[in-house]
Amino acid sequence: MIVSPMLAETGTGSDLKRKDLLFETKLDGVRCIAHLTPLGTKLQARSGSDITKQFPELAELHRQVKKPCILDGELTSMTFNAIQHRIHRQGRLEIKLGMAVYPVTYFVFDILYLDGTSVKGLRLIDRKAILKAVFNESGQAKLLTFTANGENLFGEARERQLEGIMGKAINSPYLEGKRSDAWLKIKNFKEATYYICGLTEGENDRASTFGSVILGDVVDGELRYVGNVGSGFNQDQLIMLLKVLEFDRAECPFKARPDTDRPVKFWTRPEWQVEVRYLELSPDGRLRFPTFRRLLTKGDSDEVR
Repeated sequence: MIVSPMLAETGTGSDLKRKDLLFETKLDGVRCIAHLTPLGTKLQARSGSDITKQFPELAELHRQVKKPCILDGELTSMTFNAIQHRIHRQGRLEIKLGMAVYPVTYFVFDILYLDGTSVKGLRLIDRKAILKAVFNESGQAKLLTFTANGENLFGEARERQLEGIMGKAINSPYLEGKRSDAWLKIKNFKEATYYICGLTEGENDRASTFGSVILGDVVDGELRYVGNVGSGFNQDQLIMLLKVLEFDRAECPFKARPDTDRPVKFWTRPEWQVEVRYLELSPDGRLRFPTFRRLLTKGDSDEVR
């Protein structure tokens, strides 16, 4: 059975004071449905694909529950790119090395079925109680904690520069495969898509690739410089992105050559786009604390694998 996870709408700061919500940290990982029976563990991605073999450290997850069940949660590692590195590895050696370098934890936040019976229609607070009763945390999976104080939790998330928090209606059912305002994403960071306009020179361990991506945005029909993003890349992405952009070398695409802080390796035609997470925009329109999230294909928003 393939389960489609429930999805969230976007919330605002005013939702932090609501008394009908409970609040959880918004994890920066990969959504995962865990099918647990006495015969073993099966892990399912949001898309429905089987990702069990990519995470052998979770093979005994079924031993952490007292009865067969289907759980909803998030696979996390030290960074978002680390978990992306793990989920796309297929070879046995790659998986083994990935497990050693980028260990994962599965944080569980909901239960959908218990002993073959759906509990999706129960209130969230009741599903949380069932989950706590059936789940044993003495393993690689943990229960995600929650609180009634959204303002405090959001303040902690901001201090730790986490993505944000989730607010979930206490009395809501689990709406499989549906996006609902019963679940709200209250983000600390913002996300946006920008054009790649060039690369800066790299130093030290990046001397052979690049230091940062030069970004542009179209404002009032004109391409404008918004800053550089240099964090969030793993080595594979640095190499891949350099190879891709080599074919798009061009003159500076901006009307006036911007001050990029570091020497430009080369400029590119503004055709490729990247999704970037950032804290805020400065008064002059520059990104503050940007982090690379993913490369988008030309002309749409499908991720390049």
